[in-house]
Amino acid sequence: MSSPEPEPRKPSAVPPSWGWARGSQQLRTVETEPLDYHRLLRGTPAYRWWKPLALLLLSGVFFGILTVLVTVAVIPVLTLTDPDYPMQVAAGTAEVLDTQRPISVLVSMVSIIIMLPAVLLAMLVMGMRPIGRIWSVAARMRWGLLGRLLGVSVLAIVVMNLVGIGVGLLFEPATDAAAATSDTGFDARAALLSMLLVLFLVPLQSTAEEVVFRGLFMQVLGAWIRSPWFAILIPSIGFASLHIYDIWGLLAVGLLGAVSAWLTWRTGGLEAAIAIHIVNNYVAFGIMASGLTGETAQTAGDGNPAGLIGQIAGLALFVWLTLRVFTRGGHGRQRIDLIQIPVAPREWGTR
Repeated sequence: MSSPEPEPRKPSAVPPSWGWARGSQQLRTVETEPLDYHRLLRGTPAYRWWKPLALLLLSGVFFGILTVLVTVAVIPVLTLTDPDYPMQVAAGTAEVLDTQRPISVLVSMVSIIIMLPAVLLAMLVMGMRPIGRIWSVAARMRWGLLGRLLGVSVLAIVVMNLVGIGVGLLFEPATDAAAATSDTGFDARAALLSMLLVLFLVPLQSTAEEVVFRGLFMQVLGAWIRSPWFAILIPSIGFASLHIYDIWGLLAVGLLGAVSAWLTWRTGGLEAAIAIHIVNNYVAFGIMASGLTGETAQTAGDGNPAGLIGQIAGLALFVWLTLRVFTRGGHGRQRIDLIQIPVAPREWGTR
């Protein structure tokens, strides 16, 4: 007597949530909504809510590693050129950045510049391509726009300083800056060497700061919060708090940061922020190196009400001219990316 044939085995029902049992998940390519600059991380491949936070943390890790490497490389230079500088800074008897000590300019600049490769390397590791989205919605630096805004920045900084000086002369007594400079034993060779370092390093230093404060921080916040105001104001407050100025200086720096952040959002890129930062730093370092104000170092008392008024006037002109240049250039301020999203199981049969 033959044994009965076994009944055919029914396929087990696999819950849709068990992706490992369902095999490779099907994806389809869709366009993102038009993304403003601060929202650009939303257009990266395989975006997840935690990736901006991981990007921020990884940037910090790479910055720490680069800081150690730079410190090790700088120690022999300090030993040969100015071995007393680190101890004097630690003891509070020397300024961290003094144009009469060129090594302080070099160390201060390089310690900031390394933020740039730290952010770019973190974006590569996290797969946030194209990494050029940190520059603008075009995923690259818009060099023509940057060049024109450098010219606009020169005009704005000239107005800023002329207004500040004019207001200061009206309300504050003049001081004998030349006498103050001569009393400090001014070294023209040290000032010249510092300015040569400034000439080559300020563009990188300014760009690095903008990539972090108007780039990374804005885009990390913008990935979670749609409104641009959080991405504009929070990094601007952080940017100002890292400076050692008095209240007037902090207000001026905070205003510069907020205006730069707003223009970054409004123009879809970092070009305006980088341009005004470069020109502003060239002028600030030039004034310090010359000793015209009696100070050759960055100190806590660098601000005053007249300077803040000048800052407001210069930045108002900068905003107006920047928007004119941007509009006439026909540049975009939003980006649409192509991303892949999972296909729901009920859609499989229709594909």
